[in-house]
Amino acid sequence: MIKKNFGINFIFIHLRKKALTIIFVLFAIGLIAFSRDNLAAAKDGLTLWFTSVVPALLPFFIACELLSQTDIIDFLGKKLTGIMKPIFNVPGVGAFPLVMGIISGYPVGARIVTNFRNSRTLYKRRRRTPYNFYK
Repeated sequence: MIKKNFGINFIFIHLRKKALTIIFVLFAIGLIAFSRDNLAAAKDGLTLWFTSVVPALLPFFIACELLSQTDIIDFLGKKLTGIMKPIFNVPGVGAFPLVMGIISGYPVGARIVTNFRNSRTLYKRRRRTPYNFYK
């Protein structure tokens, strides 16, 4: 009786380990079997991205990069420290990602916070707070 249950459990554990592989193989078979439909859908998706998303976000990405190379971050940081510190508990430079994120949307604001994190503009423990605006 114990050996019989052990054999069933062994098969169940073995199948569970292989389940991800089986799912990926079935997914690949589905892609091959319906390749004409998949290629048409991928082409439609790329066309939509190229005609809608890129023209909508590219000006904001360019403007953000140009503004970040000027002293606007320091200017906003000094002027808005009194507002940003008590409300969001971040230094004034956190106003730039907030304002640009409100104006241009999620991807630009998150990108600015990432740039701040990489350039160490914000202190390590303060980096998470402006990023939470965009979660």
